[in-house]
Amino acid sequence: IFGSGNDQWVCPNDRQLALRAKLQTGWSVHTYQTEKQRRSQHLSPAEVEIILQVIQRAERLDILEQQRIGRLVERLETMRRNVMGNGLSQCLLCGEVLGFLGSSSVFCKDCRKKVCTKCGIEASPGQKRPLWLCKICSEQRELFYFTIYRVEPSVFL
Repeated sequence: IFGSGNDQWVCPNDRQLALRAKLQTGWSVHTYQTEKQRRSQHLSPAEVEIILQVIQRAERLDILEQQRIGRLVERLETMRRNVMGNGLSQCLLCGEVLGFLGSSSVFCKDCRKKVCTKCGIEASPGQKRPLWLCKICSEQRELFYFTIYRVEPSVFL
């Protein structure tokens, strides 16, 4: 269990730990390196510049992603404000009359409202029973997936 000092992955014994404390050499895997060896491992200015460029590019991409998600939020709120129908006898989004004399309708799986096939989105094409979503619920799902799997926008904070 206790190492002899040659194996860097085995816990050192108490004597070795006490010696390390007296010599102030530390406890890391780099313990056996001298201060001169540790100083020589610094990055060159070119390497530092490359790393900074990568970090700056990542920050720019994060800002762009947050702006994009912010636009999705605005578009979703606008769609919710501009609802024209009741979702029962009229299309929820455009207000077109649905039914026997009107347009064909589908149920949105998420909000359980009726929409016309122009305002609905078939979320699972090719299935025996296709899954339909209204544009609002489709946008809401897209926004949910972006916030879960990508970045949490500052809009929600």
